[in-house]
Amino acid sequence: MEQVQYTISDAAKLLQIETHVLRYWEEELGLSIPRNKMGHRVYHQKQIELMRQIIRWKEEGLSLKEISERITPANSRQVIPYPANHPVVTNDDKMQQFKTILGRIVSDAIKDNSQELTTDIASSVSEHVNKELDFLFREKEEADEKRYRQLDETIRSYQRARQEAAVSQTNEKKSKNRHLFGKK
Repeated sequence: MEQVQYTISDAAKLLQIETHVLRYWEEELGLSIPRNKMGHRVYHQKQIELMRQIIRWKEEGLSLKEISERITPANSRQVIPYPANHPVVTNDDKMQQFKTILGRIVSDAIKDNSQELTTDIASSVSEHVNKELDFLFREKEEADEKRYRQLDETIRSYQRARQEAAVSQTNEKKSKNRHLFGKK
């Protein structure tokens, strides 16, 4: 007996919801909806019943997270196989299933370690920023010190030049005074 298949738009009409809701639930709940040779979603009676149950749970006020836990318990990390009566599993189907599984694994790992990752990232960024600030402050202090040394050198050289000019003027005055008073 051939199983009835529904396209996403037929399934949406049957369930009285929008197609984007079905796509959203598939993604958020990690549902494995079979696809035809063209890559289009194909809903069988099993998927329609699951969607009806999800609608009932939503009407009861359950969140998608709670629904997800009911569909796939946290203890069960099993891969849900394609229906046994599915005639051919193509490489594209396998790749889609692999992506779904990998997505769940990554998502679970991120959820499980998000606080630790946040703390590690914050610590690493903070440490890097502190090192960078220390380096910049040290660099500024060295530049200021160099500028002050140059300023000090300029002032000292100016003072020496004034002293030499004063000594020179004093010597010239003494020399003139000697000539005026006849001293040698």
